Amino acid sequence: MYFITILNDVITGVHSGDIKADLYGTPYYGHNRVKVSSIDGIRVFDSIKFYTPDWKRKPDYRLIDEGLMPMPKGYVREDDTLRCMTQKERIIAGLDEPQPGYKVTDGKIVPMTLSEQLAAGQVTQEDYNERMTAENQGELQHRLAMLQTPEALAQAEIDEEYAAKRKKQLAALLAVKKQPGWPLEVEWPVE
Repeated sequence: MYFITILNDVITGVHSGDIKADLYGTPYYGHNRVKVSSIDGIRVFDSIKFYTPDWKRKPDYRLIDEGLMPMPKGYVREDDTLRCMTQKERIIAGLDEPQPGYKVTDGKIVPMTLSEQLAAGQVTQEDYNERMTAENQGELQHRLAMLQTPEALAQAEIDEEYAAKRKKQLAALLAVKKQPGWPLEVEWPVE
């Protein structure tokens, strides 16, 4: 015969033998006794609320649904099971750090800006200056090149309005190099 002992709705012991045995002098003295058909799956220190009326332990997802157990860290609910989080899910949940150069924003892993990498100590000031210089010079050259294509030059020859607009854009782009802080700090002209 199998039985369990219970105190304050917590299973304190799992036993086999006579349910009416004298438990005086044991840690189970004064605990309630309940006959069970099997002790398989019954865990000491579980609440009796973790079990069905026939003493089968409820699945963890059901215990979570019933508010009897918190969702364990590093796991997510998927249908009627719990599964380990993927690395990406762990990072988004804040359990693991993203790789250097990345951060979590609005539930997504996104690249950090160069300024954020500098603030986080992931790049040196020298690296930051070199990369910003290259980035800004590259952007200036790209914008100038867009206004120097054969099509842009031909359009300027036949369309006075376009030519005036192109000339204004060229002047604004060349003025960028005269801004204080160039090439590290740039306010690109609105085009």
